Amino acid sequence: MLKFTIVLGGILLVSAVFSYSHGLRNVCPSLEDYKTIYTNEKCSYNPNVGSSTGDIVQRYGYQFENHLVVTEDGYILKLHRILPPSNKTSNTIGEEKRPPVIVFHGLGGSSAFWVLQGKKSLAFFLVDNGFDVWLGNFRGNYYSNTHVRLTQQSREYWNFGFHEIAIYDLPACIDFISKTTGGKGNLAYIGHSMGTTISYVYSILRAKHAKENLRVIVSLAPVAYPKNIRGLFKLLSPVAPVLADILRLKGMHAIGQFHELFQGLMAVTCGKYPLIISCNEILSLAAGQSHVSQFQPEILPVFLSYYPSGTSLHTLEHFAQLIVRGGQFQMFDYGPLINVQKYNHQIPPEYDVKQIQVPVHLFVGYYDAIGTQEDAAILFSKLQGAQIETEITKHLLPYAHNDFFLAKHLEPFHEKLLDIIKISKIGITFASGTHVFLSMRKQFYKYARE
Repeated sequence: MLKFTIVLGGILLVSAVFSYSHGLRNVCPSLEDYKTIYTNEKCSYNPNVGSSTGDIVQRYGYQFENHLVVTEDGYILKLHRILPPSNKTSNTIGEEKRPPVIVFHGLGGSSAFWVLQGKKSLAFFLVDNGFDVWLGNFRGNYYSNTHVRLTQQSREYWNFGFHEIAIYDLPACIDFISKTTGGKGNLAYIGHSMGTTISYVYSILRAKHAKENLRVIVSLAPVAYPKNIRGLFKLLSPVAPVLADILRLKGMHAIGQFHELFQGLMAVTCGKYPLIISCNEILSLAAGQSHVSQFQPEILPVFLSYYPSGTSLHTLEHFAQLIVRGGQFQMFDYGPLINVQKYNHQIPPEYDVKQIQVPVHLFVGYYDAIGTQEDAAILFSKLQGAQIETEITKHLLPYAHNDFFLAKHLEPFHEKLLDIIKISKIGITFASGTHVFLSMRKQFYKYARE
């Protein structure tokens, strides 16, 4: 590991010096332009590549706060709060407090996803429209990588999946925000991908807590019943346990476990021609091919300088189990003997989304290979059968899985999202039990033509 660190450090140093001496260009408007990035005047320098969430927020003039939250099982999480520029009212609109909203990333993500496109990013859009914005970071990622007694080098530290994130991380973050803002019962939750999965598990297993604290759940690229998942994850799921065991034998318990080394490796591979093309193809195979009107080659180096962040092998194995079992949304399968000890049954219990008592709004991408339209329809149908009727809506967008923060045209999505959380903010809701299905295709075509 030491030799690898020294070699990688040397490569990064040479790359940095070479980039500096050639005009600091690090992004290009097309994949082909990356071939001549250092001499190509179409290419430019984007300071957000490799920047921290805080640096990006402050670069655009907003106020940034970093808060530490300790979970019941000892993980230390970082919550990032964004408020308006200091020359504007910080936490009020007139005499009213800004309603809090928390945004959580998906598998391998971080808070950086919601600011990486600068002013057009979701976090800044929400602040500009009157919200007190909090960006979460799940345990094990770049920002939430410490524990009160465990280190990342230990296997025990990584012995968690999305189930533990849902029952420990989410309540801890929500309690902290509710206490800090005085907004208990008025918190809007926005999750992407795994961020949606954990919101469902939390709302089922901590139903009373969810009902007391959340007024709405917004799901971007929802994942719960991955029966019709396509691409790389479907291909790898059957062999996931074997691959995980091999990695553990090598002392690796997570993807992105050694953050600095991993991100450095990504910078000198996926951030450079020709591998940037291969990395983009892998991303498309995993998450779905973005429509040509949404794809932005100049955003790839920014995204790849943050992704993937730390993700436990246990989490990946759990998702693989759901896929292999035909899209069953159930707890982790440890095998019959351990299942009996943990669940008092040989078969893991299912997560019953019908128990969710908070309004849920689904945003689904046409081109999403992970949170497919078919699987979102299964979730939508089951949510409609909730024991306590509440508002359930589904909105279709011309997006692939990651386009909710990478797409060129975010405006129609942001505007619809704002409609939903503003409805709850001013106390006007759909009639109890309303179930709505909407397509936003025309709105996006309008923006694409402009």
